[in-house]
Amino acid sequence: MTPHGTRPDGRAGRRHRRTAARVAALLAAAGLLTLSSPALAGAAPVVRAVPVEAPAAVPDQSSGREITRYDVSAALGSDGRMRVVIDFDFDFGDDPGHGPYLTLVTRQGVDDTTDREFRYSGIDASSSTGAPAQVNREDTSDAIVLRIGDPDVDDVSGVQTYQVTYTVDGFVNPANAQHSGDELYWNVIGSGWEVPIGRVSVNITGPATPDDQVCFVGEYGSTTPCDSASSTGDTSTFLQQLVPVGSQLTTTVGWPAGTFPGVEPFLVDKPDPLAAVRPLTPAGGLGLAIAALGSFFVVRRVRRTGRDQAYLGLTPGLRPAGGQAATGYRDKRTPVAVQFTPPEGVRPGELGTLVDEKADPVDVTATLVDLAVRGYLHISEVPRSDPGKKPKDWTLTRLSADESQLLPFEQTLMREIFSGRDEVRLKDLRTTFAASMKKVQDGLYDHVTHVGWFRSNPKNVRATWWAAGIALVVAAFFIGFFALAAGSSTPWLAGLLWVPIGLGIVGVVAIVCANAAPARTGDGTAVLAQSLGFRQYLATAEANQLRFEEGEDIFSRYLPYAIVFGLTERWARVFSELAAQGRAVEQPGWYTGYYNPMPGFFWGTAFASSMDRFETIATESLSAPTPGSSGGSGFSGGFSGGGVGGGGGGGW
Repeated sequence: MTPHGTRPDGRAGRRHRRTAARVAALLAAAGLLTLSSPALAGAAPVVRAVPVEAPAAVPDQSSGREITRYDVSAALGSDGRMRVVIDFDFDFGDDPGHGPYLTLVTRQGVDDTTDREFRYSGIDASSSTGAPAQVNREDTSDAIVLRIGDPDVDDVSGVQTYQVTYTVDGFVNPANAQHSGDELYWNVIGSGWEVPIGRVSVNITGPATPDDQVCFVGEYGSTTPCDSASSTGDTSTFLQQLVPVGSQLTTTVGWPAGTFPGVEPFLVDKPDPLAAVRPLTPAGGLGLAIAALGSFFVVRRVRRTGRDQAYLGLTPGLRPAGGQAATGYRDKRTPVAVQFTPPEGVRPGELGTLVDEKADPVDVTATLVDLAVRGYLHISEVPRSDPGKKPKDWTLTRLSADESQLLPFEQTLMREIFSGRDEVRLKDLRTTFAASMKKVQDGLYDHVTHVGWFRSNPKNVRATWWAAGIALVVAAFFIGFFALAAGSSTPWLAGLLWVPIGLGIVGVVAIVCANAAPARTGDGTAVLAQSLGFRQYLATAEANQLRFEEGEDIFSRYLPYAIVFGLTERWARVFSELAAQGRAVEQPGWYTGYYNPMPGFFWGTAFASSMDRFETIATESLSAPTPGSSGGSGFSGGFSGGGVGGGGGGGW
C-alpha cells in the first residue's frame, strides 16, 4: 500500500526522475540540451537538442522539501481589495509530512505608536493531486498562519499541487509625497520561507493600465532586479527562476493617481504590551511592592548622596578663611548677589562644568575662545568669493609653544586640535574630532573633581546609576519571558509578569535620577554662587553700567563666559551700543574678520554675527557624528522586502 497522496510510480520512481533531472540539468547548463516542463514537475525529462542560447531549467535545490513552481495571480479592484490565487507544486522530497504552510502578514509597524493593518477574507485551499487540503488557521498578533493538510495524516509525499486563495484589503498605497501615483508595493515572497522556491511567476491585474512596474529579489535590502518585469494591457507580469531560502521577492506596480479613489491604508494603534496582564494577584502584588519600595529607596538614596553641601553661616559665595566651617545641605532658594567679575582663577570650561554638572561641547568651544583671548592661538575667518556672505570656515593658528601654564584639559585641547601642526581649518575637524572631544570632556570632569568642587567625578556617578538602572531593566526583560510562560501555565503564578515590570520601573527611576546624583562640596557650592552671580551680571548689565578702564578689553575677557551661559549675542550687542556711543572700545587682536565695518562701529552686527556663527559651527564641528540616511518608495529607493505583506512558509 502506498502512502497517502503518493504518485502512482512511488518513491523509487521519484528517485529515478530526480537523478535523470539532475543529469539533464547539467547537460542543459553546458548548452547541449534543454529540459521540457515535465522535468520541472518531477516527471521523466524529455530531451531534445536546442540552440545554445536556450535557458536551462532550475534543477532540484534540495533532497528535502522545496517548491518547484509558484504561480501567483492577483486581481485588484478599484476599491483596493485584491483577490489572490496562489497555485504551486510542493515537493516533499525525502521528508513526508502533513502539507505546506503559509503565513499572511496582518500588521506592519509605521512608527512607535502606529501599525498598518491588512484585512483578509475568503481564505480557502484545495489540491488537484488529491492531497489533504483543509485549512488549519492560527492567528497571531501580527500574522495568520495557514497550515494546509490533515493534522491526522503525516505521510503525504511526492510532488503535490496546491491552490490557496484569499482576498486582502489594505495593500494599496495612495499617491503621496513619496510617489505621485497610486502604488502596490508588495512582498510577494517574504523572508520567512524555509524552503527554496523555483519558477516563480506573478501576474497583477489592476483596474487601469499601469504606468510602470519593477521587481526586486534577494536578501532584505537587495536592489537586484528580477529575471523579468513587463506589462500587457492592465496586467503586469514578473518572472523569477529561483528564490533561495533567506531571499525575498518584492514587486511594485504604479497607476495614475486616483485609480483607487478614496482608498487609504488602515492605520491602528500598536497593541498595548500590558493588555495580556491578568488582574491583580499575590504575584502581581509582589511586583507592585517591588516597584513602589524600590523606587522609594532609589529616590531616597539619591536625595541623601546627591544633595550639594554648603558652608553654614556664610554669605553664599564666600569660603571660610581658615578652611574650617560647618557644612550642611545647600538651600537652592537662597538668593545670590550680582558678581561683576568671574570667580577668581576659574576658567570658562571649568565654570560651565560646575554650573550644570556636565562637560558640554559648548564648554570646550568656550575654552577654545578663551585660549585665543589669552594669546595661545589666533582665529581668522576664511575669505569667501563673495565678501557679503557670512563665513563658513575659520583657520586656527597656534601662537605660543609654551603651554606649561595651561590646565591639563587645556593642554589636551591644544594637543588634539593641532596634533603636530601649527594651523588647521575648522572644517577639517568635522566628524574626526569626536574622540578628542571626549578626552577634553573627561579632562574637565577630572579637573573639577581634583580641585574639590564635587564629592566624586560627576560623569562616573551618573554612569554608575545608569549602569544599575540599565541592569535592572535588562534583568526585567529576561525575567519577563519566564513570567509570561509560568503565569499562563501555573495558576498560582498568575500575574507574575508584574514582578519584572516592577523591577523595570525601579530601573527606569534609577536612570531618571542619575542626573541628580552628582553632589557639590562646600567649596563647589561657594564657587557656584559666584558663577551664578556673574551670569546675572552678564545677562542684565547695560552699556552705561559696565565697569572697565579705557583700553581694557573686557569684551574679550568675558566673552568665553558669555558663550558658556548662552549670552554671546547679548554681550556683543552691549559693546556694539558702546561703540555706537563713541566710547573707545579695545579691538581684539585674537580674531580676524573679513568684513569692513564703518569706523567706530567695529562692535556692530557684523562682528556679533560672526562670533555667534563661529560658536555654533565650532561646537558642531568638534562634536559632529557621522550622518545617517533614509529610504523612499517602491520606485524611488525600493528594495527587496521593503513593501507590504510578505510572510513565509514551508512544510509541516
